Amino acid sequence: MIEISTTKIALANSIKKLMENKPVDSISIKEITDSCRLNRKSFYYHFKDKYDLVNWIFYTEFVMTVIDGKVRNQELLERVCFYLYENKTFYINAFEIKGQNSFSDYFIEIIEPVIAVYVEDLFKEMENKEFFTVYFANAARSSITKWLLDEKDLPPEKFIRLMKNGINEIAYYIVKNNKK
Repeated sequence: MIEISTTKIALANSIKKLMENKPVDSISIKEITDSCRLNRKSFYYHFKDKYDLVNWIFYTEFVMTVIDGKVRNQELLERVCFYLYENKTFYINAFEIKGQNSFSDYFIEIIEPVIAVYVEDLFKEMENKEFFTVYFANAARSSITKWLLDEKDLPPEKFIRLMKNGINEIAYYIVKNNKK
């Protein structure tokens, strides 16, 4: 396992706490560093900006800890959804980041390989699997973002079932019509 510096952890905990009450765009580097009693130089030694820190949090908390070597590919989508739901306030705020270094774009980079597993199984004999991977990854990001923002608070199990059923139904329709 990779050793993570206590400074990075302190900065991550600081921005997470701040993001509970305000959008990341309204949080300054000074607020982040003051909150954990570090200086700006320490921040910039580890991260290029606050958006880089948000992406690092997802990478270290989800990619490095939630996904372990024992996870079957079919479980990855469930783990993504459960993790995001458990950290809902932080990720609602993270998905609001727009522009360069946005969490939304970073999330696509991480989710595409997860979706590629489903696409490979669903579109075995079709060309353009890469197109369908990108299509379904973007659909998953949009669906997940809307789900997290939804006030109805749909449980992760139900959301996952709906999303998988939607992907399977669309894939079935595409494959069926492609054979004609």
